[in-house]
Amino acid sequence: MGMLDHWHPIFPSQKLKRGKTAGLQLAGSLICLYRTAEGAVAAVNDVCPHRRLKLSYGRVVGDRIECKYHGWTFDACGNGESPSTPKLHTCTDAYDTREAHGYIWVKSKASTPEFPEINADNYYHLGNFHHVVPAPLELTVDNFNEIEHSGTVHDTFGYDLARMHEVKVNFEPTDATVKVTNVGPTKTLFKPLAWVLGIRKGDLFHDHWTTHFSPVYSVYDHWWTSPDGSRESMMRWRLYMFFWPIDGDRTAVTSFVYAKSRFPGPAGGLRISKWIFRREVDREVRQDIAMLEHMADKNPSIDGMKLSRFDRVLGLTRERIQRIYRGIPAGRIPLTL
Repeated sequence: MGMLDHWHPIFPSQKLKRGKTAGLQLAGSLICLYRTAEGAVAAVNDVCPHRRLKLSYGRVVGDRIECKYHGWTFDACGNGESPSTPKLHTCTDAYDTREAHGYIWVKSKASTPEFPEINADNYYHLGNFHHVVPAPLELTVDNFNEIEHSGTVHDTFGYDLARMHEVKVNFEPTDATVKVTNVGPTKTLFKPLAWVLGIRKGDLFHDHWTTHFSPVYSVYDHWWTSPDGSRESMMRWRLYMFFWPIDGDRTAVTSFVYAKSRFPGPAGGLRISKWIFRREVDREVRQDIAMLEHMADKNPSIDGMKLSRFDRVLGLTRERIQRIYRGIPAGRIPLTL
């Protein structure tokens, strides 16, 4: 399997209106999304095989996308026709599509991967986010899959820098996943927020996640407890973060964010307060992006780095990204798409 053979959440459903188009990149490939007259989503190569104009610059005519340059049209399977030469037919790549969790997902037509499971349990959906990171896929995953930086970068989800040595980290890799569990002294939160969440000085922050590789995504669970575990904070977070390369230098992060509250009322009061926590999650992600914007070297190779005990995950995820997601035999870490 290659990168385009996995399901990717690439565009918000509500932003693609009936009869409209959207052009984007996935793993260096240009893709044109459009809705047919009945509202179904179609995805085809965004390069007209005639003279290479972007099909997303054209218009939807019935169930077909019409190229603005010369009027060639293509259906959802990529079959093309020329109005000026009726007997001239062509075709272009088309993709499977699915709408789920408020997003349009695409993959190649030839592959048959399992669709990623998003299990909300009793969690309340806070919202979905889309961020673009100016860094290759591996470096983006590196950042979101280690917590040593939380002592200096983050304001809410993380550990006390002065006590980072007390954080316990455990790695549980399988052939297809990497699970990491972390627990240690929480950093000092903004006092009003700490009061609302029921977090006290000396409490422990729990940061557990599992990373999957078809596609590349991590499922995070965040919560706080007292040192002896007898008391838990008023809220828990669960985040599903999907990492997909736009090209060799940029990575998109599509996040589905949930929370669980022990406060009284419908959804534990999250319906009326979700805007606060949405803003908090968005701010934390943007703090991560700021670090990646200032990387002195964006070469994905880890050769020559002086790595810490928190960084074992870098090698574990790289091997699986290469083998499962990129479909490249073990033994060579690709530096570009």
